[in-house]
Amino acid sequence: MNPALRVFAAFVIGLTIGIVVDNQTALKIIEPIGTLWINALRMPILPLIVALTISGIASIENAGQASRLTARALVVFTGMLVLFTCVATPLAPIVLSGLSMDQDSIEALRGSLSTAAVPAAKLTFVDWALSLVPTNPIKAAADGALLPIVVFSLAYGLALTKAAQAVREAQVKLLQGVADVLILLIRAVLVVAPIGVFALSFALGAKVGTSAVGAVALYTAAVVGTLVVAIATTYLIAAVLGGVSPIKFGSALLPAQAIALSSRSSLAALPALIDGVRAKLDVSPAVTSVVLPLGASVFKLNSAVTWSFGAVLVAHLYGIHLDATAWVIYAIGTVLLSFTTPGIPSGGFFVQAPLYATVGLPAEGLGILIAIDLIPDAFKTALNVTGYGAAAVLVDRWGRKDPVVAGAPPIS
Repeated sequence: MNPALRVFAAFVIGLTIGIVVDNQTALKIIEPIGTLWINALRMPILPLIVALTISGIASIENAGQASRLTARALVVFTGMLVLFTCVATPLAPIVLSGLSMDQDSIEALRGSLSTAAVPAAKLTFVDWALSLVPTNPIKAAADGALLPIVVFSLAYGLALTKAAQAVREAQVKLLQGVADVLILLIRAVLVVAPIGVFALSFALGAKVGTSAVGAVALYTAAVVGTLVVAIATTYLIAAVLGGVSPIKFGSALLPAQAIALSSRSSLAALPALIDGVRAKLDVSPAVTSVVLPLGASVFKLNSAVTWSFGAVLVAHLYGIHLDATAWVIYAIGTVLLSFTTPGIPSGGFFVQAPLYATVGLPAEGLGILIAIDLIPDAFKTALNVTGYGAAAVLVDRWGRKDPVVAGAPPIS
């Protein structure tokens, strides 16, 4: 069975048994298994983010002929992420306003948390902004303070680009090796995901009952609908800013989108995307060769759309109120962390764990989001692939007068 289907089946079975079987002894035995899996999920994330951020930044200077294209692509990626995040973050609470949980269910779920969530109301934007430059990065890492670690990693990566080539290459190679090993560790955690998800969903069903089914159904419908609108918006961006008609753009991307929807893999759709963009959109071969693979590596546009929806669902399930400051922090974290998402199943959920702790959301909620991601994930992948195509069009139009764009051969 497909791994995503196994996880989804474990969620359905666990939720159903939890609702039907009212056994407190079974709950006390099974619930800690889910907590243990969540802890294993969180364990490798901070070092992985540090390794990916530093090695990614430090590698940019080695792009050679593609350096200017790389810089432009990163600007376009960031601009699109900021735009979609600024729209989706305030929209998510409105779209999911129909979520409702009774107080007894909320208290039952909150009582099962492994650690108490930090109330978002205690955060002030000034204090948070001052904390972004850590006086002690090691202490910040030990405290799970995510964004200060990202700031430190960005600064270190930028400084490393100015170091001697031998020093830079040695550190980049080391950090890439660390990231590869940590990804292997994450994959091992994902192997036992059905067990962890079963335990989490059993506890959810036992404590919340049938109201959880309605909340999950509303969340799934809202996310899928919003992703479809986001895909249409990328067509509009390509038309208005890139000068490509929606029909022409859609024709070029349709084969890649079909592969993305069926395989739920951006990398699987990449060859068809490159072929369609080259053949039908009149985009420079140099742009196609640099922007599309780079996008598949670091550009996850779906994060800007879906992370806020997941946060709203988890907040409702656990009865946590996120104030305006928490949402601003969450939005900034979404843009920064989307670049560090590892290219593995559920990778976007893994990197959110420290961000959840920052705004006072329980990481246990991420296990629930992973379990119900089967249907949304297909549309998330389609949005990512469409975003790669739109970014290539924008970079190409931006650099029409650049000889690298206008006349350079493809970069292999």
